[in-house]
Amino acid sequence: MGSIEYETALQAVEERLSEGAAAHSVRAAETAARLAVVYGADVEQARIAAVLHDWDREQGAQRLLDAARDADIAVSEVDEQVPYLLHPRTAAAELAEALPGLPAEVLSAVRNHTVGSADMSDLDMVVYLADMIEPARDYPGVDELRDAVGTMSLHELFALGYQHSVAYLVATRRRIHPDTVAVWNALVAGGSR
Repeated sequence: MGSIEYETALQAVEERLSEGAAAHSVRAAETAARLAVVYGADVEQARIAAVLHDWDREQGAQRLLDAARDADIAVSEVDEQVPYLLHPRTAAAELAEALPGLPAEVLSAVRNHTVGSADMSDLDMVVYLADMIEPARDYPGVDELRDAVGTMSLHELFALGYQHSVAYLVATRRRIHPDTVAVWNALVAGGSR
């Protein structure tokens, strides 16, 4: 697994994030572990990636933009307008240095938990979904997603969750990241498995 254990990651999160954000991360980690069992992903990697997923969530807009540029992360026009969308990518870059020994798979799951990627791994999808359906989440359709766990493939569950996310962005007239469009197009074309 690497040299980082869940307890080390949890302690780092508790020191970095607010109490509420840390509690969300713990719930996401517990949910990710359950999803990993159902879908055959690495349980410990799922727990660690999920507890770390919001590492940069509470950073301010300018801090995220600066961190992205410092890490040579491409910053789109949408990122400029909604810097929050950078937090997964900046977190993955910073975690590689802050917690040496994290596996590439864990860093990928952190990086892909908000916007996603056209080639999501099983671990990426588990963490993405865990963030969406952890027990404190309350939005129209969340119970449908929770009830679907184990009744459909991980890919289909991810597609359903992503559909909810895209529909929300459209319904609330929010900017859509270019990577979100690419992920959606890959999903409907069958490109993400």
